[in-house]
Amino acid sequence: MGKAMFEKEKVCFSFRLIDMGNGSQVIDESIKTPMDALTPELQAEYMEVHEQLAFMKTIQKNNRRETERGRKLVRNPLHRLACFCGLA
Repeated sequence: MGKAMFEKEKVCFSFRLIDMGNGSQVIDESIKTPMDALTPELQAEYMEVHEQLAFMKTIQKNNRRETERGRKLVRNPLHRLACFCGLA
């Protein structure tokens, strides 16, 4: 058995918060941040940002799903017929 099988998988965030010169922060999703490189205060901040990003991605997914549903409905011939007859 290889040594790599028993090593713990490093827990990391799939983004990095970068402090800008004007005091704002930018989220760079092309860089991963290992958990052991963060202080407890930064870990709490990263957890909060992680939850906010997950929520935003869920909202985007729902919006995309709703938009696609609307497109499919408009292309539906029965819906077009109902609109033509004044039923919808």
